[in-house]
Amino acid sequence: MKVGNLVIEGENIRTISDILYNNHNEFKPHIYSDGDIRILMRESYYDRIQSTLMAVIIMKFINDNKVKIELVVSGGKDGLLMLSWGAEKSENRGMVYEIMKVCSDNSWEITSMKPDDIKETLTESTINKIKEIIRNPFKK
Repeated sequence: MKVGNLVIEGENIRTISDILYNNHNEFKPHIYSDGDIRILMRESYYDRIQSTLMAVIIMKFINDNKVKIELVVSGGKDGLLMLSWGAEKSENRGMVYEIMKVCSDNSWEITSMKPDDIKETLTESTINKIKEIIRNPFKK
């Protein structure tokens, strides 16, 4: 399971849930709403990994101009060893880029993003792993 957290601020931030919902034309996510909480959930099958991923976006609106978002992606593991092909991190990263574009289009600001590597590309991630192995060859 991969988890990411964002805080976004801007005018009319409550519309972010509708925008994210409408960005998915083919398979609309399930939406749950109660007061200041809105949750988008979707499940997608990927041929590349021959597995299903569940992606959840949990939004807690602090006020009309601020939202805390938690991204949770789970699944994408294969076989008896539950081998991960990086699908969870890739899906999480895709959701972050989608949110970053929505923020850019609406002049909203992402004021916090954790973990720090959440928007790291696959190439950057691979290079950083190789650098870490070279620096610490005996670290597991």
